[in-house]
Amino acid sequence: MTAATSTAPRWRADLEEPVVALAASAGGVVVGGSEGAVVVLDADGAPRHRLTLGDALLALAVSPDGTRLAAGGSECCAMWDLGADGRLLRHAATGWCAALAWSDRSDRLAVAEGRQVRVVDRDSSRCWTSPLLTSTCTGLAWVRGERRVAAAAYQGVTVFEPSADKIVERLPAPGAIAGLAVAPNGRWVVGGSQDATLHGWRLPGGSDFRMSGFPTTVANLAFESSGRWLACDGGADIACWDFSGAGPTGREALLAVGGHADRVSALAWIPGTRTLASGDVGGGFALWRIEPGDRRGGRIRPIRTAATGDPVTALAAAPGVTVSGHRSGAVICRPA
Repeated sequence: MTAATSTAPRWRADLEEPVVALAASAGGVVVGGSEGAVVVLDADGAPRHRLTLGDALLALAVSPDGTRLAAGGSECCAMWDLGADGRLLRHAATGWCAALAWSDRSDRLAVAEGRQVRVVDRDSSRCWTSPLLTSTCTGLAWVRGERRVAAAAYQGVTVFEPSADKIVERLPAPGAIAGLAVAPNGRWVVGGSQDATLHGWRLPGGSDFRMSGFPTTVANLAFESSGRWLACDGGADIACWDFSGAGPTGREALLAVGGHADRVSALAWIPGTRTLASGDVGGGFALWRIEPGDRRGGRIRPIRTAATGDPVTALAAAPGVTVSGHRSGAVICRPA
């Protein structure tokens, strides 16, 4: 399949500082800038709220129900009500906060605070604080939606059960974890590694696997909605791993090739589909689709590409649309 000509963007906006984080839903888009600006845009790109973290921004997370927004920075974390007034609910001093994760019911938020993980409720009241990790927390994800939370740090991932105040699993890795993804069914925890490998564990029990041979660090990875395919970066191509059945051990990846001339810098699946958006450090954008006949060991080509010349620094997707954030501060919404 050859790449189709790119369609015109639905809208563009300008944050006026480098975009470092994006979140998208059917109701709109939240954009976070490197200097702490946070702008909430309607579905047509019109500004609804203009907020500020007051710190260098590192992470954004919108609750699944769309009513809460959290942002983390180098020294603080904040939470806002995304109702009519964008009211600030919490602004607290923290350690380095580069990871945030909402539970599926939108009632709890996991917050990375330096070497600890804190869980707060949707009104920002503190619920639980973890023991110290081996290093600064670099990634967070809820396991099976509500009950457990996985936290990445140097030399592996720790799975906590906050309600019982206990450690459920210790998943060791030889180095630093640069990205984290948990399968929707909770059976797999996967981390990208700074040693250019992909390291994964099956739950319960923690039996593990490693995939190597990537040209660069694996930093961006995500499962699509069904949990069968996990996409990861690690160069100019994208590897899609098949997690059906016994998982990817001994299987080749399905490679997405020909869409990027530079290193991939961001990935996002369109919710409810097997359509993937990707961006690269040279400003390239590509859209891919895994069809029913595609199999591990094969190759897929992009169905759409665009060249902006403006490095892609963040990507998000909602039903029918993708949104890319760029180093210049540009935000571009495209049909999916």
